Amino acid sequence: MAEVERERWPSRFHFIFAAIGSAIGLGNVWRFPYMSYSYGGGAFLVAWMVCLLIMGVPWLIMEFGMGRYYQKGAPGVFAGIRKKLEWVGWWPVFVAFLIVSYYTVIMAWSLRYAVSSVTVAWGMGEAGASGAGSYFFGTVLKLSDGPGILGAPVVPIVIALAVIWIIMYIIMYKGAGQIGKVAVWTVIIPWVLLLVLLVRGLTLPGAVKGLNYYLTPDFSMLGKGEVWFAAGSQIAFTLSVGMAGMFAYGSFVAKKADITNNAFITSFSNCATSYFAGFAVFSTVGFIMTALNIPVEEVSASGLGLAFVGYPVAISMIPVGAPIVGVLFFLCLFFLGIDSAFFLAHGGVVAPVYDKFGMKPRRATLLICILGFLVGLLFTTRGGLYWLDIIDRAVSFYGLLITGVIASIIVGWVFPAKKLRDHLNETSDFKIGAWFDWMLKIVVPVGGLFVVIYGGFAKDLPFKYGGYPKWAAAFVWITLIVTFGLSFLFQAFKTKKAKE
Repeated sequence: MAEVERERWPSRFHFIFAAIGSAIGLGNVWRFPYMSYSYGGGAFLVAWMVCLLIMGVPWLIMEFGMGRYYQKGAPGVFAGIRKKLEWVGWWPVFVAFLIVSYYTVIMAWSLRYAVSSVTVAWGMGEAGASGAGSYFFGTVLKLSDGPGILGAPVVPIVIALAVIWIIMYIIMYKGAGQIGKVAVWTVIIPWVLLLVLLVRGLTLPGAVKGLNYYLTPDFSMLGKGEVWFAAGSQIAFTLSVGMAGMFAYGSFVAKKADITNNAFITSFSNCATSYFAGFAVFSTVGFIMTALNIPVEEVSASGLGLAFVGYPVAISMIPVGAPIVGVLFFLCLFFLGIDSAFFLAHGGVVAPVYDKFGMKPRRATLLICILGFLVGLLFTTRGGLYWLDIIDRAVSFYGLLITGVIASIIVGWVFPAKKLRDHLNETSDFKIGAWFDWMLKIVVPVGGLFVVIYGGFAKDLPFKYGGYPKWAAAFVWITLIVTFGLSFLFQAFKTKKAKE
């Protein structure tokens, strides 16, 4: 029997949209705007752009380029460099799997809220605004008192989670060709929804006040380490590097494709979306401040607090069209998440599995979807939010940064970087110079280590992460150790060639 040919994107157009969709995610809406406000407004944009150019873009070019060079996912790339280095590619595969297992649960919350928004189930007016928090934590999550009290899975969330994994399987089982075609729509739709939400936000009283908090620069912040930590960590997270999938996405392009241009387009499109989303978010934050006569510090403006408490507060106070705004916002979150979920599941996990074990892509897709759903059930329990936070700290902070540092060092010094640069320049209209070598060899790993040490080890080692009980906080490190060990186990398995 003939070997299965490498799956391909239908065109460069589809690859770019799939790559942009993988980078654009929930963090563009609930993480970036708050960081900008917290770390100097317009001044944060300076640090953010610097980190994008010297750290994010070279990192993304490296992952795309190495995937194209070896025509393999992350494990195959590092096995190609040195057989004993295959584990370096498997570690981010487990990072991606754990991220998608809880990421889809957050998407399930979004679907739950899209339905609840039809009737604004948490209430209208000030009563609804004051009850938005209890609705999320009490009614939707049925949150327990701590990570040691799991309780039963919450049925509506389980149902929504199952629906999401079924949708993902239907789209992913045909591979990159189908994902690329779907990505065009799942990228454009949230852009349109964000535009609608921005227009509505700008018409609300107090919108300008919120935008002033978002954009007013405090350049003194640029001298503080936490600003550069925030910018570096946001760039790594928002570009979806360190999660294995970009290696696979690069392997799905034709060998003559222009990787460098595609990496720049992906990076700047993603960051433009973050910047644009900030206007939609902080126009609404300003409205909340005005409507409730509270300072900006009392508005839940980050993470889950923004999406599932802060924004519902605003919806409750909107005088006209509140249900429509609510449905549009939570559908926007869903569509922002779905491309990242495809990327994590297919590029991050499915592709490495069928590369390694010779499985048919459809069978590998079904296996990963089932396992992802089963692991995700942990996060649908009454204690699930606590475990989502703990596992997220382990993999989407430490995991992606540490594996990214290791990968950049190996590609930069062992492959090495000049060989990759020459390979990329053969097919690129935009030739990258020797600066790329030093970015990959020194700047990316040093930047990643700074973020890990300054914002991670320096805080989590002396103190229990998140204020959780010691045994629960220890699961940050247990998760890292287990995924690290599994990487060597999977390296030990014999690689099989896929057959038709």
